[in-house]
This record gives sequence, C-alpha cells and structure tokens, in this order.
Amino acid sequence: MLLKNCFDAKILIVDDDESNVALLKDTLSFNGYTQVIGTTDPRGVLTLLVEYDPDLIILDLNMPYIDGFELLNMIQRLVDDIDFLPILIVTAEHSFDARRQALSNGAADFLTKPFLTDEICVRVANMLRLRFRNVLLQQEVRKRTYELEQNQLELKEAQLETIVRLARAAEHRDDDTGRHTQRVGLLCSLLAQNLGWEQHTIQLLHFSAPLHDVGKIGIPDSILLKTGRLSDIERKIMQKHSLIGADLLSGGNSDIIRMAERIAWTHHERWDGTGYPRGIKGEEIHVEGRILAVVDVFDALTHDRPYKKAWSIEEALEEIKRQRARHFDPEIVDQFLALPIEELTHSTEEPAEKPADDVGNEPIDNPTD
Repeated sequence: MLLKNCFDAKILIVDDDESNVALLKDTLSFNGYTQVIGTTDPRGVLTLLVEYDPDLIILDLNMPYIDGFELLNMIQRLVDDIDFLPILIVTAEHSFDARRQALSNGAADFLTKPFLTDEICVRVANMLRLRFRNVLLQQEVRKRTYELEQNQLELKEAQLETIVRLARAAEHRDDDTGRHTQRVGLLCSLLAQNLGWEQHTIQLLHFSAPLHDVGKIGIPDSILLKTGRLSDIERKIMQKHSLIGADLLSGGNSDIIRMAERIAWTHHERWDGTGYPRGIKGEEIHVEGRILAVVDVFDALTHDRPYKKAWSIEEALEEIKRQRARHFDPEIVDQFLALPIEELTHSTEEPAEKPADDVGNEPIDNPTD
C-alpha cells in the first residue's frame, strides 16, 4: 500500500533548463511515477505549491529571478512545522558550502549533476517513503487528538452536569424551583460581559456562580427555613455557610471549582468591610464575589423566600442603588444598572410591601442570610 502511494505521489520539478526538466520527468515516469510536473520559472513555484500540493520537490539552485536558496526559505515559511515536504536538490553546484546551506535551509537531500538515473530514483523513493510515513503518522495523531478531544468534551460535560446538580441540591433546600442558581449564573455572566471580561472567563463565572451557596448543605433546616428573623446565634450559624461552601470546594483542580471557592468565600463580604466571614473590604474582595453579591441580593429581593415576600423589581433596584459604595462595589452596581433588567427578569409572584425595618439608609440584612 505504501509503495503504491509512492508511485501515485505528486512530484514537482523546478529547473530553468528545459532539457533537465524533461530528463527528470522521463526518468521518473519510466520508473512508474504517474504524477510528475515541471516548471522552468521559479517565480510560479509558490502558486504551484498551493494548487498542486506536491509530495516532493526536485529543485535546482542556480536559476534566474529566484535562486534555489531563496525558494527553500520561502517554501519553509509556507509549510507547517509538523508536515514533512521533502525537497531534493539536484544541481551542478559542487561546493561544500552550497550543500551545507541547502541542507541547513530545509532540503532533505542533495545530488549533483550529472546524476545516475538509478540513484535519483532510489533517493526519490526513500524520501517519498518518509513523506508518506509522516502522512500516516499525522493522520493517526489527528485521529487520536480527535478522540482525546471528544473524551475531554465528554468529561467536561460530565463535570458541568455534576456542578449543576450540586448547585441545585444545595439550593433545593430553600428554593424548590431550583431557578435561583440559573438566574444568578445568567445575570453574573451578563454583568461580567458589561465589565469587559474575556469570553472564557465569563463562561467560568456562568458555571461557578451557581455554587455560591453550596455551603447551605451544612445548615440545619430549622435555621435555613425559618420564616421569622434569625436570632444572633442562628445568624452566626447561618453565616457559616460561606466557610462550609469554601471548604467543600477547596483543593479543586478545575478553573470552575477554584473560582466557585473564591465566590463562596467572598460573596457575603461588603465593599465597606462590614460583611463576613473575614470583614475584608473594597478590592480585597475577589471581583467574582463582588459581582455575585449584587446579583444574589437582587435575585433574593425579587423572589419569595421562606422568611420574606418578593419585592418589586423597581424597589429592589432602588435598594441596590442605595447600597452603592456601601454594600456593593460602585462600578459593578453601575454596570448592573445598565443591564436590561426588566427584560431579563421574570417573576410569577405578586410583590409584597416591604417590612418597615427593611427600608431606609442602614445596610440591608442580606436576604440570603
């Protein structure tokens, strides 16, 4: 099969002497090669390289317009590094320097004129065997690469499915619709886009944001589902979900899990330093956590929770504005308010009046606590 491929190989002869081109064509054709073309004008070689796609080039060095050394350099710039396009130099130039320069510039072999027809056929056959072995190797590499990419894609899909299910498992305890995590992931990614993030990082945020409250798994139902205000002790227990979540996600190898860990740690921190669990402030808070803080509070305000009724979108936006540079990063608030919130947000629940102690200029009790 390999020998048949060799005889079917496309061979391009480049020599300014028509008699040399004719001799080489006749020699190769007589020995079984079926696709041999030649040119005496080196200026058309690059076009032939693209259109004819040769498997082997037989090249003279001393030619008008463009010499063989220049052509070697030009061809090497066009040929991919992993491809092996053999170039056989057949020239009347006998000097060692010419041989060294040609071989250094990418020629596979060097033969001086006058040549023996048997010798040139042997050299052509050897180079074509190497050429087609390389072709077969590259085909196998591409096949294995495709299989690896498919396996990686399947693994990534499985990982994402696991992440989604984990997020829903945590959220299901106080949001049996499971839609909070979906809404948060979407709004976070749109907000990151407004902030000018790269697409890859936006996708990471989209998949990691829903894991922000995974630590709720460790909070008792008596506290998580309580309909009234939490006592000081209950609030401290509730606030541990940030630490529990970060601990559950710590040590992850994927970019998604590492970002999710940072979000779990920081999405209850506040711009003015009054948040938890560490009381850090400003840009000490990871930007992912600052984004999540705005989106999470807005979504919690505009949807029913066991301890509160939904606010209207307008009321929630006003509260976000009031907490600019206090609870929230001011730049992130500005970009959030630039989103088409009315079009992106949909609630089937009728908003209720806000409790009196939830309004005013004091920092709001985080509705996700």
